[in-house]
Amino acid sequence: MSNIRRLMILGLALLMALALAAPALAQGSPEARVRVTHLASDAPNVDVSVNGEPVAALQNVPYGTISPYLSLPAGSQQVTAYPAGNTSQPVIDNPVDLAAGGAYTIGAVGLVSDGSLGAQVYQDDLTPPAQGNSKLRVVHASPDAGPVDVVPAGGAPLVSGLQFPNASPYAQVPAGTYDLNVNAAGTNTTAISVPNATVASGGVYSAFAVGTASAGNLDVILVQDSAGSTAPLPDTGGISPLWLAAGLATMAVMLYASVTGGGYALRRIRAKD
Repeated sequence: MSNIRRLMILGLALLMALALAAPALAQGSPEARVRVTHLASDAPNVDVSVNGEPVAALQNVPYGTISPYLSLPAGSQQVTAYPAGNTSQPVIDNPVDLAAGGAYTIGAVGLVSDGSLGAQVYQDDLTPPAQGNSKLRVVHASPDAGPVDVVPAGGAPLVSGLQFPNASPYAQVPAGTYDLNVNAAGTNTTAISVPNATVASGGVYSAFAVGTASAGNLDVILVQDSAGSTAPLPDTGGISPLWLAAGLATMAVMLYASVTGGGYALRRIRAKD
């Protein structure tokens, strides 16, 4: 067989592989960023699974934990939390719909004692604020506290009438250090004081109001959303477009080898590996 004919066969095989792989490559590998928060003050430590696969970074998670952001394929994902070390009965088992490129916080909120424990999904906005500003939102995760206002000392309310288990919109504030008061809505009665809350220029923050008034353990956890790291979660199914392209390209080479009699050389190269 002439060299020109061999090249034509190889070129045709490669074009077929690329044509088949093109839709997958164009689609890319859509993912969302997800973090998990344990905000239920009377719940035990939990082990978290996604689509039935345990997440190594989210085992034996104690109350008050806000995890880093993790990468998760877009679409509907089943998030399950079990009491640590016990998979007989989940405390949370909820499907979560994730959009490609989105960022989400999945919070375990409510109480075990009254059967209100469940998963709440908050959509995060990690886009940076204007120069010199920070972005701040408040998540009301205290099940027995009524609506609240969040007021910086000497200033106007940042958040008004926020109810459990909702999150406020992000507000832009000048970077700096603030003394924040969480007040019963419409009053000057302070339920939680947060002194020296520092927010940096360009930072995006969430303040989680947690605990219960009845137990006297109300608190605020301030975290920087935009500082989260990414880590892979278990494979939840599907074929990576890059692996698909590589596989098709290999098939193309094998097709060429079989047509041109080069199969022995291909097997010998593999044997060296």
